[in-house]
Amino acid sequence: MTSTSPADPAPPEAAGKPNLKISGKLTVKELKRITRNMRSSILGPTVVYYAGVTGPAITAAMATVVAAALARAGWAENWVLMISAIVASMAGISWYLIFMRLSYRHAPGRSSEATLETFFEADDAGICWQRGAVQTRIAWSGIEEIVVKRSFIQIRARGVSDMFAPKSWFENRAAMKVFGEKLNNLRLQASS
Repeated sequence: MTSTSPADPAPPEAAGKPNLKISGKLTVKELKRITRNMRSSILGPTVVYYAGVTGPAITAAMATVVAAALARAGWAENWVLMISAIVASMAGISWYLIFMRLSYRHAPGRSSEATLETFFEADDAGICWQRGAVQTRIAWSGIEEIVVKRSFIQIRARGVSDMFAPKSWFENRAAMKVFGEKLNNLRLQASS
């Protein structure tokens, strides 16, 4: 990843062959749609771990603490069992609900994704995209996959975040599909 200033010139075009170019801004609605398509859940794996694994541990700990306190206070065994079970279940449920509610993933998009225009270009050497002062160039050998979905093109590369080109950057869905096919053809030509 290289950093350039907006005044720096764009990457040189390949001699003799026109480059595939597109640009546009991602809207908040598109960011939400892309994020929804990429995430399998609104909760990450850490949340599931803490809510599902530590919840029972907290429940067991509360049952033990309450049972020990009530037993030392001289309560009858049936009351100790019943009260400690109620307190433990309330503690476990409370932990689970509070933790799940507080740990929803943040809103999609980084600060510049919806405010700055993204410039995208592909040629025989690879793919280049620029947003603001950040420019990323990846050779075709670093591109893992180009997927044309219903409402966007997803470009997966090694070592960087995925790049997305939503259908709003194209005249229509057919134009987006043709652009995706041309990208895949450039990738196949570079690998052969």
